[in-house]
Amino acid sequence: MIRHRIPAAIAGLGVLFALTACGSSDSSSTSAGSSDCKPAHTFSTVKKGVLTVALTDTPPYSYSKDGKLAGIDSELLKEFATAECLTLEFAPYTYATAVPAVSTGRADVAIGGFYRTEKRAKVVTLSDPVYLDQLAVESKEGISTVDGLLGKRVGTVEGYLWVEEMKKLAGNKARTYADSVNLFQDVKAGRLDIGLDGYGAAAQATKGTDYQVKVLEKDPRMPATLNPTQTSFLLNPKNAELATAVNASLKGLRDNGKLASILESNGLPASAAEVGNPRVVDLSSP
Repeated sequence: MIRHRIPAAIAGLGVLFALTACGSSDSSSTSAGSSDCKPAHTFSTVKKGVLTVALTDTPPYSYSKDGKLAGIDSELLKEFATAECLTLEFAPYTYATAVPAVSTGRADVAIGGFYRTEKRAKVVTLSDPVYLDQLAVESKEGISTVDGLLGKRVGTVEGYLWVEEMKKLAGNKARTYADSVNLFQDVKAGRLDIGLDGYGAAAQATKGTDYQVKVLEKDPRMPATLNPTQTSFLLNPKNAELATAVNASLKGLRDNGKLASILESNGLPASAAEVGNPRVVDLSSP
């Protein structure tokens, strides 16, 4: 699905970014009006005492459940909002509309496993890396090496950085799909031996089945295994103080192990929290 991949194009600032539904509030955070709540940082938001969130429906990264924010990014944002005495208000956006919503100040933050890309960095502020989008293998056997892919019918989702690398390895046995659901359907139906997907998408697709999901081990034949793509929150580019506060929250959650715990509770490996130095994806790449 689009959530972790580089989309074919990122919508320009002139694109309409109307909400697809009315905004919702998640009051699970400490109320901004509580007299005994002292925010950890000082910054402004679109609405006083409220963090306005552009939410993409991309489980397990971000989605709504029973009118509440859910998923990895959502849980991390709830931790931040609680520490800053903010309530959360969110509305559903697509990837094409979330970027301009944040870049023009309609929303404070957009979430959903967004890649850190050069193009996005020009129109929004990217938070520090949140977690890695590790290349994962869907298989019955628990394959985790490049050698295990050789000679197999292999598929992946269009737009991932490793598509061309996969095609070189698998040749005429390689196939691409529009989304993670269709990819796994063909794996499950036996039309493919192996599916390659982002770990979170693979874990979601294979949930409740006997298929295994393994991080593909580092191998120079698949450069995407050497430097997995980092994700980010997208932040209002005119609010440097907000970015400073968000980055401090992410560092604290990483240092105390809560970030890794949230990843694991949502089906991702704790190793995805080990992001390394910040980097961005060059959109001139495949």
